[in-house]
Amino acid sequence: MARTLKILRYFFISFWLLISVAVRGQEPQPEWVAARGITLGINLAGPINRLMDDNRTGISFLTRINFGVDMYLIGEAGFENVNFRKERYTYDSNGTFLRIGIEKDILPKKHQTNDNLLMGLQYGFALHEHGASGYTIRNGYWQDYLGNVSSYTLNSHWVEFSMGPRTEVFRNFYMSWKIHIRTLIATNNSELLKPYIVPGFGNGDRRLNAGFSYTLEYLLPLRK
Repeated sequence: MARTLKILRYFFISFWLLISVAVRGQEPQPEWVAARGITLGINLAGPINRLMDDNRTGISFLTRINFGVDMYLIGEAGFENVNFRKERYTYDSNGTFLRIGIEKDILPKKHQTNDNLLMGLQYGFALHEHGASGYTIRNGYWQDYLGNVSSYTLNSHWVEFSMGPRTEVFRNFYMSWKIHIRTLIATNNSELLKPYIVPGFGNGDRRLNAGFSYTLEYLLPLRK
């Protein structure tokens, strides 16, 4: 079921990107000058994840700044919370994350377009609190064991590689999607309780995670 939802999410996002390109193609195009400036945007991966897993709530915001013809500094900050109640387990987590890194546009500019094919490398950091307010270990012979794990704070560090297209739908307004490959490099978790989700990173049981982002961005031009 989860695999099917991921496939449907991919086609949904790709469908809207295709529509955006078609709409843009019907508009009169002004004389082209490479866009430069500061981009402000929102990453909708959190709300999309919420549709697939209603235990999760999150969102993030990003900025991108040119520092060369085809190079960008990128930063992103957000939060992600997890709350679920099962028959024998209750778990809560909340935290924030930060990503910072560089991206390179590898799309040739011979067609004079502000569209991009971005490839990037980022460092990620998450600070979050989690705990299990109650759990039950069933015992068929003795009484069931009831316990809890008090909330405690932990941090995680990772690096990630990202790649994906970005298109200018309207003047200075962009849509993009990217695939992310993330690898955990450090955490201070005692492993008393493994996190269900590390904010910004993904599954807390894995040192290697794949992710997806879908962003809406607006460019504040410094030169046009």
